[in-house]
Amino acid sequence: MPGSKAETMTKTGRTLNLPFHLSLIISLFCMLPDAEAQEFSLEASLSENQVFIGEQFSLQIEIRAGSLKDIDLPGLQDIDGIRVLTTTPSRSQSISMINGQTTTVTSYTFTLIARERGTFRIPSLNMVIDGQEYKTEALTVDVLEPRSLQAEDGQRRPDIFARIELDEEHPSVGQQLIASLVIYFKDGIEVTSYQPSAGWRTDGFWKEQLENIEQPQAETIILGDVRYRKATLLRYALFPSRSGELSLTPFELQIGIRTQPRRNDPFGSVFGGLGTNQRRVTLESEEITVPVRQLDPPQTGESIGAVGQFEISRDVSVNQVYVGESVELTTTVTGEGNLPLISKPDYAFPDNFEIYSPQEETDLSRKGTTVQGTRTFKDRFVPRTAGTFTIPEKRIALYNPRTGSYNFSTLPPIPVEVVRDPATTVANAENGADFQLMTGGAIWNETKTDGLFNRYWFWLGLLVPALCLSVAWRRKQLHERLEHDSGFARAHHAWDKVEELILKAEEASTGPASKQTYHLLHKAVTGYIADRTGLPAAGISDDEICDSVSQRTNPELTDRLRKFLSKCSDISYAPVESHENIKSDILGTHNLLKQLRDRL
Repeated sequence: MPGSKAETMTKTGRTLNLPFHLSLIISLFCMLPDAEAQEFSLEASLSENQVFIGEQFSLQIEIRAGSLKDIDLPGLQDIDGIRVLTTTPSRSQSISMINGQTTTVTSYTFTLIARERGTFRIPSLNMVIDGQEYKTEALTVDVLEPRSLQAEDGQRRPDIFARIELDEEHPSVGQQLIASLVIYFKDGIEVTSYQPSAGWRTDGFWKEQLENIEQPQAETIILGDVRYRKATLLRYALFPSRSGELSLTPFELQIGIRTQPRRNDPFGSVFGGLGTNQRRVTLESEEITVPVRQLDPPQTGESIGAVGQFEISRDVSVNQVYVGESVELTTTVTGEGNLPLISKPDYAFPDNFEIYSPQEETDLSRKGTTVQGTRTFKDRFVPRTAGTFTIPEKRIALYNPRTGSYNFSTLPPIPVEVVRDPATTVANAENGADFQLMTGGAIWNETKTDGLFNRYWFWLGLLVPALCLSVAWRRKQLHERLEHDSGFARAHHAWDKVEELILKAEEASTGPASKQTYHLLHKAVTGYIADRTGLPAAGISDDEICDSVSQRTNPELTDRLRKFLSKCSDISYAPVESHENIKSDILGTHNLLKQLRDRL
């Protein structure tokens, strides 16, 4: 029955199952990603909750959301007991998609280093994310002393740390100390390189770096129940210049390490090939307080501040001179110890000697573990009358720290015979020329007086007020334009801002924060171009800056500018530059700005 079958098929095709289709539509809508329902989280965390003095750790801020357009992250300032190594954090970002939902994770990492023992609070940071204000959670960190390695089991001990070790704990003023920069590291860590930071301050000490250690040798040592390798990297000779409690500031250095050594010598890879799993860490020794005692004055003789093993002598250039000739008295101190701190003996010269300012000269040698050499004082005097004179003897007290007592040296008297030069002639009545009175030879001339208009000061008096009025008018015009024309004011003061930022960059280059130096250089160049060309002061990309300059300068200068801005932007992810490279880049930036000033 074909008709009946066709009718049945038509009826079935037109049937609408409403519950089934409605549930299908609802399921499809539920599968669509809902931007409002996506999870948002802001979390701050520390790499370590317990660190040691001088140990490096990091503060990480992680933002998790569906999509982020704008993040305003403030800088992190120094905290009591903790120094911030990177005020501008490193940034990383990852994007994942699960079941059609996109999640963006943005991480900011600040590098910190502990400086004092105690429990310290990492403050919360205020952030603006896509126009909304957020606040991170405050964190705490415990800072321990590396010396407390006898702590009970279960406490974390550092894998690697640095110390300044002294060979004398209670020195006297002027006594030599050997300060050794020593690193301790556990087995399984290989040291591939090290770079000390410039600017180690030793207030109250005269400091001399001793002969470099060509190949540091590591030895095994047990601290507590932990086996360490110990190696001395640098040695300094320190000489306290005053008594009291003197401080040695923390010594900072960069260490390259890897955790899979290829051979037994932990320093062998400095001269060999590089391996894998390498990283650089910043170490900082703890501050040391050194009690320095004052030496008792000698009972006899004059103390010249010499502490060490010294010999002293003196002599004159000539013993017989003519009146008015110059004579040089040379005092020489030779030996090992605090040579630059030694003062010149105070001599009693005859009254008819004209004394000139003395000269000082120091010749040092820093071989081994001692500072030795010669310090020379030269007194110059000129006798004004003839006769036989004597520079009296002098008793000098030299302190020997090995014996703990003074050694005395007596400088013998020095005779000086002063005679008149026989070639000098003196006029007298017998051989002198006859003088006669001349009369009638005077000629009187009448002086002619010039008129008022012929005198230069008359015209000068007229021109100076006019010139002052002209200068004042021009300054008034400039002041009014600076007040009412903001674009002209920006361009006018652009170079003043550049000089201020360059000066800050030079100050930052003396410390470890080389990345902060490049941030200031980048800001100086981009800010100057923006002020001179009228671009907005903020929110301008490096490409827009370069495009603006390319319209006003030659391609060579634009290409140089583009490379410079690229280097400054990439420096956050590059290794720390050496001090010489930073100085060279500061000079190059100054030259680049001068060329831009001539063309913009």
